[in-house]
Amino acid sequence: MTEKFLLTGGQGFIGAWVARRLLEEGTPFAILDRQRDDGILSQVLPADALSGIERIWGDIADGSLVRKAVEEPGITHIIHLAGLQVPACRADPLAGAMVNVIGTLNVFEAARKSGRVKSIAYASSAAVAGAASDYRGRISDDAHHLPRTHYGVFKTANEGNARVYFFDHGISSVGLRPLAVYGPGREVGITSGPTKAIKAALLGRPYTIGFTGPTGFSYVEDVGAAFIACARAAPAAALALNLPGEVAAVEEFVRVLEEEVPGARGRIDCAGEPLPVAHDFSGDGLTKLLGGAGVPRTTIRDGIGATARLFRSLLSQGRLHDRDLH
Repeated sequence: MTEKFLLTGGQGFIGAWVARRLLEEGTPFAILDRQRDDGILSQVLPADALSGIERIWGDIADGSLVRKAVEEPGITHIIHLAGLQVPACRADPLAGAMVNVIGTLNVFEAARKSGRVKSIAYASSAAVAGAASDYRGRISDDAHHLPRTHYGVFKTANEGNARVYFFDHGISSVGLRPLAVYGPGREVGITSGPTKAIKAALLGRPYTIGFTGPTGFSYVEDVGAAFIACARAAPAAALALNLPGEVAAVEEFVRVLEEEVPGARGRIDCAGEPLPVAHDFSGDGLTKLLGGAGVPRTTIRDGIGATARLFRSLLSQGRLHDRDLH
């Protein structure tokens, strides 16, 4: 059976990088999103690629639409990334639940009814965890969590529902729990600050990242590759796996940024409380699933450098906007 991927939320940050990898491979895919918005895709993909992408428009909370999006194009793998971030879920928990929980149930139900889908890789989050003070030692994949945001509670519900779909219907799935994902295209959410700081530095603008302390940094290209690999792994299980990234203090991120982007010194800083999410996660489960060579790991220095290069290219073309810096 020929592979074909469905990317829900495929116009978003991680979705754009998944699309980029699949295009490079020549693997067919379709994007499901609410309405056309090429703002992020146009930063990440070659300009001539946009017109050839198969698109499906509609609301992830519409079960019949999601079912058609899975059945009609002959989808074999789903990467489910559609969701509202922490601030949106805090502002409107009901809307957050409709998109993040009901939307995810719609994806699993569509996979169940299709009979073709081999596996689902979906975006959970390190936000399922509580604060660092809730834990002792490294945090395993199966640790008990007490999330402190609606977003984290919604992601916890999704992990539980994924388990039930495996127990009841044998649907294989992997939920990945990244923490602070950065790179070109990251424009919304609490942990978008590091990416915005790189952009501001290149534009010669001051910027303050709105949190401090240690967190797990993951370069977006690595995260996109991990989602694809997990979808293809199709384990006979419903797994929820940590994606730890490189643990470092935000202050260290700023220091490396100053070294990698000349002229950034004195323009970028950080302030505020640490994230209300622990950071010392074990990545053993993901390594076991994909093998050591199958877990991409770009260092913070290399990730900042790669982000800066793409931003410089966009700047030279007059396409590096600053809307997300206001």
